[in-house]
Amino acid sequence: MATQFTFDPNRCTGCQACVLACWMENRDVQSRPWRAVHTFNACGHPDLPIFHLSFACHHCEAPACLEHCPAEAYTKDPQNGVVTIHADRCMGCRYCTWACPHDAPKFNQTQGTIEKCTLCPERTAQGLEPACVARCPMEALGISPLEADRPLTDMPGLPPSATAPGIRIAPLRHAEPPELGHRPPDDAMRAFLQGWLVVPHTKITLRGEWTLLLFTTVISVLVAWMGASCLGGPAVHGWTFLLLGGAVLGLSTAHLGRPERAWRALLHLRTSWLSREVAAVSLFLGLGAAAAFRQPALAPVAAGVGFLALFTVDRLYGVALRVGPWNLHSAHTLFNGLFLLGLLARIPVLAAIMGTFKAALYLHRKQHFARIGTPLRPGLSALRLGLGFLGPLWLAASHPLLAAMLAVLGDLLDRGEYYDELAIPTPQSDLVQRMWKEIGLFRIS
Repeated sequence: MATQFTFDPNRCTGCQACVLACWMENRDVQSRPWRAVHTFNACGHPDLPIFHLSFACHHCEAPACLEHCPAEAYTKDPQNGVVTIHADRCMGCRYCTWACPHDAPKFNQTQGTIEKCTLCPERTAQGLEPACVARCPMEALGISPLEADRPLTDMPGLPPSATAPGIRIAPLRHAEPPELGHRPPDDAMRAFLQGWLVVPHTKITLRGEWTLLLFTTVISVLVAWMGASCLGGPAVHGWTFLLLGGAVLGLSTAHLGRPERAWRALLHLRTSWLSREVAAVSLFLGLGAAAAFRQPALAPVAAGVGFLALFTVDRLYGVALRVGPWNLHSAHTLFNGLFLLGLLARIPVLAAIMGTFKAALYLHRKQHFARIGTPLRPGLSALRLGLGFLGPLWLAASHPLLAAMLAVLGDLLDRGEYYDELAIPTPQSDLVQRMWKEIGLFRIS
């Protein structure tokens, strides 16, 4: 029978006994804590309640980790509902850590693979409770049969999710704090909270993903070049294409924990956009090499597959992108490729439309960040607008190659900002943002 965790925040004191119990039970295979205790209103704001949440993997009914894993390293037991990561199948791409909104999968730096809560199969096979449940001194954690018609949870740290997490949380008995006779002055409270309410560091950063920055930039250049060659632009040089294609493949595997298992990325085309990206990019590089060396008639087909590959690249980042409108971004590789195509093929209408569209998205994003209090970096923004939009459009007619080079430099800057702006939802970040919203410190979109 499928089971679910139960949790009562009215009982939890945040003592961390569940975290320690999980570590003691699984310390031979656990490199990082699988369970975490999160606190709402840890700074003690007088207008809000204080409560704790003990979360690990919720063994969801529709787990995002299983859906998005390209290597088919996850399975879900149809009998008990337990979601298991098989380390011997994992290639360490860490995409599941992006996709999971509950921050359950953890990357093991030593092994180069993912690990997470297993629901203590050795204990449950003996009819015992998982270690975290058995050793909670306040009996805040429990385990029970899965309720098929349970309502969706909507509380700080666990907003409604399509994953249908296998956990039932008791409602707070005292959702409102007691009345206080005195509150700190607004300015003092604002200064105090600004020191506390900092969104936890995101899992995706430019420093950590610079290989992906180069990969996505080079592939957009190759696709645009191949497309432009079909429309009267510069011809594709076979050996240059092959060299850059090899660099693309090398960059695509450089961030894997187990690069020797990169072939497994093709195993989950049915639901994983990462699998689809790998397949589309590989097919483009193969067709492009054939077109450049022996079969020029394949160039239009290669270009078409290439733009499809750029679309798949952008789709896989959808789990982390949180800007409007419609979750579009001026640094999307498809838009970059179409802009470069217009410049290299000397199609001024396409270049003008895509350049203007990308610039509008960029300015909209800056307005969005200004509204929520994020630093705007005006110097970098001015350089991006000058290099990436104004310069290329000014030079498009007379010097298309120089215009394309400036566009690539501008896209590199924009793509760098893109990686620093990607926001992976986690319970802790949701708690902080709910605090922001409740006290009106910042406007949250």
